[in-house]
Amino acid sequence: MNISTLKSNLDFFNNIYYHEEWKDEKCKNEILKAIEKCNEKIENAFGKSLHRLEKHKPAVEAVEKVVNKFPSTLLYENEAKDGQIPIHHEASHGSFEYIQVLVMEGIKYKVGAEDERGGLLIEDPNDHDEWNTLQMLSYYSYPDDDDDEDAKRLDVLKELRKIGLLVKQDIREHELLFTSCSKQSKKRFEYLVSWDPDALIDTRVDRKPFAHAIATSEQLPVFLESSFKYYPNKGGLLFLKDDAGNTAFDTMCDEIGAKETMKILYDLLTPKSDYPILHHVLVNAPQHEELFMEYFPWAYHLKDQNNRTLHQAVLAAGPDVMNLNKHLFASLSDNRIRKKDPLTTLYPFAAMAAGEHADLKKSFYLLRRHPSVLDRHARASTDRQSNSRRRKKRKRGDKNDA
Repeated sequence: MNISTLKSNLDFFNNIYYHEEWKDEKCKNEILKAIEKCNEKIENAFGKSLHRLEKHKPAVEAVEKVVNKFPSTLLYENEAKDGQIPIHHEASHGSFEYIQVLVMEGIKYKVGAEDERGGLLIEDPNDHDEWNTLQMLSYYSYPDDDDDEDAKRLDVLKELRKIGLLVKQDIREHELLFTSCSKQSKKRFEYLVSWDPDALIDTRVDRKPFAHAIATSEQLPVFLESSFKYYPNKGGLLFLKDDAGNTAFDTMCDEIGAKETMKILYDLLTPKSDYPILHHVLVNAPQHEELFMEYFPWAYHLKDQNNRTLHQAVLAAGPDVMNLNKHLFASLSDNRIRKKDPLTTLYPFAAMAAGEHADLKKSFYLLRRHPSVLDRHARASTDRQSNSRRRKKRKRGDKNDA
């Protein structure tokens, strides 16, 4: 039977009973049951079809019409996929142009709980990690996906953000940096990080800092590139510690090995980057000095963002840190002992004598090598006092003239 014949039969049925030309109630009830069953099959057919949008490619307006006519299709479960609903299927199979209409119609017809945004936050029963649609959109990529695929998925996230269905809080609450941290989803990851750079530090995955949770060869290059970009003064989060006091770098070495970790860093921090990686290593993890010296010898003579040399950076970190770098202290040249820190303006002897962990022994050692710095220090202090008095005198003179 074709559709026109069915329509003709339905019109006939409606007309003959409406005008009471046929009054057999038993016949009427049988026909109504058949129509109800037929309607159920029609809805199921459209429900199945919503799981195949990537194949028959209807217009977005056509999808909207079907959903408005049969709202239940939004929740049609694919038994072969453990009960996936259409929005899950589209998020994982590349029919991105339909995501927005499914979400908007899902909100209209209250798909899922009230706070599940029309299906965006409903967990996919077919996903072993129990990720929701939003997480699938930020993650789902296949090994052979190209940049174009990543860009398409990024456009979906941007559109969801534009209409208020993706909010900044989602990045941390739904661990979107974790789900998007891969080469196949790099554009999405970079977009989310640019929106909330602090999430690189604040996101927790399985109660671990993000930097400790992504220690895989696939994820690390993507993560490290962004962490050095947004936190250059923190050593790219390499030395961020977890609750047990373990650094992210140590976790990475434990997971994929020191050789692989250093290879990733070596490819990222080329000599052209002029990044003072050794400054951060000797201050935060001096036990790894030899390892980093082997890979980054060119960084030994660099200066950091405060214009400090490697020796000055360790001195400024305090006596405790310097005690962990004994060879660096022993290698202080005469010129370095006579040179002030560019930020604190302290001589090395003064830096060793400052703070609650002052090391007077080292301070006296430096003074014995070059006692002249004490005279310089005194003269500098006297000069500052004299300059201060002159400025005050000028101010008084200006007031008197007024």
